[in-house]
Amino acid sequence: MESSDVDEASVRAATESWIAAFNRCDTTAIGALYDPQAVLWGTTAAELITTPQGIAAYFDAVFALRPTPHMVLVDVLPRVFGDAAVSTGRYTLMLSPAPHLREVPARFSFTWRRTAGVWRIVDHHSSAMPAPLSALGALAAAS
Repeated sequence: MESSDVDEASVRAATESWIAAFNRCDTTAIGALYDPQAVLWGTTAAELITTPQGIAAYFDAVFALRPTPHMVLVDVLPRVFGDAAVSTGRYTLMLSPAPHLREVPARFSFTWRRTAGVWRIVDHHSSAMPAPLSALGALAAAS
């Protein structure tokens, strides 16, 4: 395995660690994955979150939902640029238990910085998948 493959594998593993911490509703573990200067555009955040305290408060609020949300990683594409990396991908957010399961397809981008050999998120954006352009065209035509 070449060093770029190892780096990509470590970014993929860091991304999977984030998903696992989310599914445990572990605000401490999630917070440990963010750099102190990180920013977050959360899936349901109305404003950019720019402090560790704000990031923790955001996830505390998400984890307070009942039933607690669960996430399944669909795919991730890690790319490494020295001590910076980006992981871009999709996940499915589950918001209700069966039989009323509500699945929300979403997308994310993490920008990582490696400090002392550890990947930390410096920029995180997550949003629900938008309607396809064909659906928007149909809406425009109907108005």
